[in-house]
Amino acid sequence: MIDLRSDTLTKLTRRDVADLDYEKIGDDCYGEDRYVRELEAACCRLFGKEAALFMPSGTMSNQIGLRCLAARGREVITETGYHVNFFESSQVSALSGIVLHPFHSQDGVLRAADIRAAIASKARGSALYSLPDAVSLESSINTYGGLVYPHGEMVRVRGLCDETGMALYMDGARILNSCVSAGIDPDRYAAPADMLNFCFSKGLGAPFGSMLMGSRGHIEQARIFRKWYGGCLHQSGLMAGIALHRLRNWRAAVQADNELAGLLGAKLQEAVPLLHPVQTNMVYIRVPDAARFVDLLLAEGVRCTAWTGDTVRFVTSNLHGRADILRAAEAVCRATAAEGVQ
Repeated sequence: MIDLRSDTLTKLTRRDVADLDYEKIGDDCYGEDRYVRELEAACCRLFGKEAALFMPSGTMSNQIGLRCLAARGREVITETGYHVNFFESSQVSALSGIVLHPFHSQDGVLRAADIRAAIASKARGSALYSLPDAVSLESSINTYGGLVYPHGEMVRVRGLCDETGMALYMDGARILNSCVSAGIDPDRYAAPADMLNFCFSKGLGAPFGSMLMGSRGHIEQARIFRKWYGGCLHQSGLMAGIALHRLRNWRAAVQADNELAGLLGAKLQEAVPLLHPVQTNMVYIRVPDAARFVDLLLAEGVRCTAWTGDTVRFVTSNLHGRADILRAAEAVCRATAAEGVQ
């Protein structure tokens, strides 16, 4: 079975566990797990941030990051399709009392001009009304086909945030895929963001975890919220050690995923138009009935995701190599022909 549903489906290997030094694993609630400390320090160096906090999931990272940057009853401006709105709007409201202001951009890139329009679209005359505290961006942009958020636009958004007194948050669950695609080192790419998150359990293929990064003050505040939310783990070095090992080879890992998605996209484009340009490790196509199309591919030995009623998503990961991707492409092309997709 060729599984292209998500890059979170990668497998733990015996070597991942065999390479661990169990003497380094301590109780992270007491700050005594050396693997966690090493992983946090490595991420600070990679992304150029003062401090980092190992988190159980990307969703928890996003929720705590936004809570650090926006007060209850205040507003976070984001794009309609970004994860914090598309999947997490209930959590933002229920856990933090933050008001999300989703803006539907032209192509998935929430630009500085869009943010200005969002600010101007509501009553802002006084503190009696909801005022914006932060902007939340995303890269790569899942709902828009794994699009890379342009670094130059991020710099312009940073300028707008400085001008208006807002903070800038980056949901970078797959940010390393974006960095490789854009040819920009992570510390430079992430520099405009006050806080950001990225996930070990996606492009790196680790089984667990996310990292939340920012200033020392923000991370100390995040540490409190992590405890409140039940995210302070004890011997989390068991997972941090595996993530640290995978992080050492991050560039080759995500480059391989991006290249395989490019190959898949090129082959599929011969049979059906792609919904978005392939920039990272995702390929989207549009079909009349996504659920039926997914079932057809399942019978061919290929798993993928019915993203919406008429949209199908394929995600590459270290589960499969070039031969599997070519086999999957052939199966998709046969299914599109059978369904009359053009």
